[in-house]
Amino acid sequence: MIGNRIKNRLKGSLRQAALIRYILAGFIAAVGLTVSYRAVTPFESSNAGYLLSAHQRVSDFREATRRAVIKWMEENSHMPQQVLSSVYGAALKSVNPDLVLAICLVESNFNPRAESDKGAVGLMGVVPDVWLDELKEHGIVRAREDLYSISDNIASGGYVLERYIAASGNLREALLRYSGGDSEYAGKVMRAFGKISMARRQDESIPVNSVRN
Repeated sequence: MIGNRIKNRLKGSLRQAALIRYILAGFIAAVGLTVSYRAVTPFESSNAGYLLSAHQRVSDFREATRRAVIKWMEENSHMPQQVLSSVYGAALKSVNPDLVLAICLVESNFNPRAESDKGAVGLMGVVPDVWLDELKEHGIVRAREDLYSISDNIASGGYVLERYIAASGNLREALLRYSGGDSEYAGKVMRAFGKISMARRQDESIPVNSVRN
């Protein structure tokens, strides 16, 4: 009987010891997971913060360049800032915003209601007698009046310019045809293009130097 009691006590002690070891192992594992999580979480938070910071820097850069170009536009046009901001936003949707803005400067001085003695209208000087039917056919405009819309005129002018570039394979030749044969037109546009590109890269005012004359 005494032997059985001793054996039962030993078995109970062993079970208790095994239970204690099991509890300790679980506790250690839990502590390890907690430490690991705390070690990883700061890294993840830091990485997320870096991504947000990088996104903010890109946004800040875009806003800075927008302000710089619109400031240049204001200094070389009598149009109000609201109009110039809309012109800039529409130009950004084109393949080459600075080239579009340069043409807008030379053709209309950023005036959406401009009309030339050659029948060109709007920002980019689109000639409706030549292009209106084709523009309507491609769904770019629905009526002549749409050419006085900032976004529609820039879309129309971009289409016309792309047609001329595709036909000639040369930007200067395309600009010559775009202007109806003005031999000085390409030079005016390219000078304006260079000045707008410079304004995009710095905050200082860059005078137009009579680029339209």
